[in-house]
Amino acid sequence: MPFTVEVCPPCSESGWEVHDIRNKMIRQWRTYANRWGQHFGVNPGLILAVISLESNGNVGAGRGTSYVGLTQIGQGILDMYNKAKKTSYKLTDLTGDGPTIKTESAAADLAIKIFAEFISNALTALDASTDTYPLDRLVKDATTNWNGSICSGTYTLTFYPFSAENGGTATGRRIPNNFSCYGENIYRLMNYANSWCGTSPWYSRSLSDITFSDTYRKVVGRKV
Repeated sequence: MPFTVEVCPPCSESGWEVHDIRNKMIRQWRTYANRWGQHFGVNPGLILAVISLESNGNVGAGRGTSYVGLTQIGQGILDMYNKAKKTSYKLTDLTGDGPTIKTESAAADLAIKIFAEFISNALTALDASTDTYPLDRLVKDATTNWNGSICSGTYTLTFYPFSAENGGTATGRRIPNNFSCYGENIYRLMNYANSWCGTSPWYSRSLSDITFSDTYRKVVGRKV
């Protein structure tokens, strides 16, 4: 979440390039995406698409800034997580430099775990709001809420990104029912790899390892 993209579609085609989610830079985090995707009921391909767009697979992305790690978590989301789980993680933990997390692999695991729970609860809240919520819109709308780049949707829903554990307290968050070019890009990245991961937001299977050339994909919109 270090940037938002052009707020609402139609999306500028100027864009920039990110890794295809089957690239080794993104695919190296497949094990964690599988683990937490299965645990929270989220397609691991969706998790990898967010990693590609947010950090290009670099655990140290944003080190020393306001948004850090594989999924670019900021202080606000981390505070909500700590409050719900009765933990005391710092932003530096998400890059492997913290008082609790000291390796990149453990930092990646935590970043993906936090994101997977957040997006699972966002998907569930949106899906329950209507009898027929198209799967592509679920992907786009839910991930737009993660990025924070909001279009003209209504804020009729409140969801709880993190369940309370160990005596913690869950905090509600308003969620829109519309998407930005960020959400459009997440869906496009999944669609490029459709034969591997599919485009549904929901978990159906773990992703197997594959051999894939070093391909980049054009995303749309502009960084602002």
